[in-house]
Amino acid sequence: MVVTPPGKAFLILQSAFCILHCYSALTVRDQALQIVENPPILEVTLANPPDNRLTPEMVAGLDGAMDRIESDDFEVLLITGSQKVFCKGFDIDAVTCGRDPAQLRRDLVSWNAVFSRIAKSTKPTVAAVHGACLGAGLELALACHFRLCAEKTRLGLPEVWNNLLPGLGGFFRLARLVGRAKALELVALGDLITAEEALRLNVVSRVFPRKGFADRVASFVKALLVADRQVVREVIHLAACSAALGEEDNIRQGIESCVKLAQWLPKT
Repeated sequence: MVVTPPGKAFLILQSAFCILHCYSALTVRDQALQIVENPPILEVTLANPPDNRLTPEMVAGLDGAMDRIESDDFEVLLITGSQKVFCKGFDIDAVTCGRDPAQLRRDLVSWNAVFSRIAKSTKPTVAAVHGACLGAGLELALACHFRLCAEKTRLGLPEVWNNLLPGLGGFFRLARLVGRAKALELVALGDLITAEEALRLNVVSRVFPRKGFADRVASFVKALLVADRQVVREVIHLAACSAALGEEDNIRQGIESCVKLAQWLPKT
């Protein structure tokens, strides 16, 4: 039998602890969501290739990330996607696979609660969009306070192509940014827009070159951290107060529309 010296055993345990501390997302990697703690930044990566489509498990993981961001260790939540894609929507099987209207309604309420939690965070939330950002992917980005986009990226809410509507608050958050008439046009036609057009319409905060995109995102986040934290939180609070009254009621109506349309989809 080989006996590990006490000193060496301690080093092994210490190394294991450091790995688990730095990469606490190891427990959620099976959910295609990677969460890396780098205080004061909590970084969440959507990692469900090839399209990084959201699943119910990933939304639950985002809820868990919000639990962490509310601790004193973190000041910024950064959400990004893997393999040059942000997210191309929600896994359609989660909508059509054996869910009756009552179950789908409960699920949509639960998923919307997570997105609303991100939108109402008192700490800055940043979506770093370096590839296709469609459907639920754009709805997730719209729930964040800041959207940083790589040039030549395409964005849109094309659910109409699948005989559905945005079910995670995307229409109403988009309308608040671009106006009701433009939001109606984009959603009814399922139009995709370029990063540059998204910037002109106020859908994204900044557009950066693809080369060096990660560095530009890091600089943006650093600038947020340099500012006084209480001041940043107060600005976020004021922005939330300026949001249209009745947004949650609008989101609930969107849920009902999505449930109604989902009944007509082919079952998988």
